[in-house]
Amino acid sequence: MATYHPPSIPRRPSSKSSSNFFHEIRYQLQLAYYRYEVNTGQYVMSPGEKLACNAILLGLLALLVTSLRYAFPSTLRVSVHGLGYYMAGLPRQTLSIDMSGDHAGGLLAKRVLEAASSLKDGGGMANASSACRS
Repeated sequence: MATYHPPSIPRRPSSKSSSNFFHEIRYQLQLAYYRYEVNTGQYVMSPGEKLACNAILLGLLALLVTSLRYAFPSTLRVSVHGLGYYMAGLPRQTLSIDMSGDHAGGLLAKRVLEAASSLKDGGGMANASSACRS
């Protein structure tokens, strides 16, 4: 069992010493880590608990970055083009979505454009609702 060691507040390098850019960067990093440790409550944890907590947080951060890198661009592109189609009524030819390949964004874009064009041409749900009335 580790003993409690309170976090020490980092001290800004004195102006008398040869303070340079690297000392200031080091101070800012120490200050950021001190704030992180105090705000997350890690200053009362043992070293093993700190390691586990930091590993979980880094893992979640890695998952977020990975999902933003691989899924977000295609999803955002399809959403923006779909919004442009529905808000401004842009014709299908002006939507320049990369539909080559079998990636999820391309397949989703194809399905959205097919559904939108079928609604525009009078097909889809419009005909189904009129058929129910007859």
